[in-house]
Amino acid sequence: TSDLTVNFWYPDYDTVWTSAGCRNTLPLPYNNVNDRPNYPTQLECCKTSFGGQMSGACLSQLESPPTTSPTTAGNIGSLYYPDYNTAWPDAGCINVLPVPSGRPTYASHLACCKGAYGGQVSGVCLSQLDSPPTMSPTSVGGLDVYYPDYNAAWDKATCVNTRPMPSGRPVYSTMLACCK
Repeated sequence: TSDLTVNFWYPDYDTVWTSAGCRNTLPLPYNNVNDRPNYPTQLECCKTSFGGQMSGACLSQLESPPTTSPTTAGNIGSLYYPDYNTAWPDAGCINVLPVPSGRPTYASHLACCKGAYGGQVSGVCLSQLDSPPTMSPTSVGGLDVYYPDYNAAWDKATCVNTRPMPSGRPVYSTMLACCK
């Protein structure tokens, strides 16, 4: 093997195709530089010359070869699945890799909770969402009742229906009834 290299990569046609890769070593195994295709990178050579190679031999020779199971930071995947290792009333959905074989997967945490824990009375799965639903959802806009605004001076006071309503205030069905 030579320690001399060239600044391009060429396919190794002297090795059986299923095991071959790309080289950049001298001496060249051919007479004229134009006798074979050449590429600026090893990856480009592999993709072009050995693109359908099922063995992955060429790609495996890269300095940082791809893997069949890429890893992610923190071992977190993009799909969610039910946590069958926890009792159903206490369980939720997780996205820790690897996904156990045969486990149903869902594109979102919410979809997993709905699909796997739809009747869960404890609500544990839904409580684990980034923005879990509340037992008392808040409405948009004002209240349906009016109450005196004690934060303003008496001579400038009005009745309001803004949220949240302070406890202990008398309530009226209309602003007029509140102001009388």
